[in-house]
Amino acid sequence: MTMELNLHGEARAIDSIVALEQALQQARALAQCELWLTQATDAEQGPALCMLRNGGNAWLMYLSGQDDLSFHSLGDEEAEGACSYLLTNGQVDEYPEAWCVDVNLCERAIVAFFRTDGARPAIIAWEAD
Repeated sequence: MTMELNLHGEARAIDSIVALEQALQQARALAQCELWLTQATDAEQGPALCMLRNGGNAWLMYLSGQDDLSFHSLGDEEAEGACSYLLTNGQVDEYPEAWCVDVNLCERAIVAFFRTDGARPAIIAWEAD
């Protein structure tokens, strides 16, 4: 299986857990990042998982690929405020602090997404958008 990983605008094919772990290590070295992992077939866009990270704050978005269903991670629902994230295109977006989950958990979810060929990772609490 091969997926496309896009780390802050640089795309590459990922065909093994080792290659994915190397890409995640590169992402850890960045103060902020936008990371997409996408299962793509020749005919259509498959499921996609996006992680936005700013320091110790991170959240995930899952796109099913077959329809318009999208989900975002849920962290501490009692958390107040927002966290800003720098996108690849230079735009800064803010998302609720309640969507933030541990960066290590995000990385484990990315690995699970790869291992299950694009299934929504069960280790994350999700909310439909």
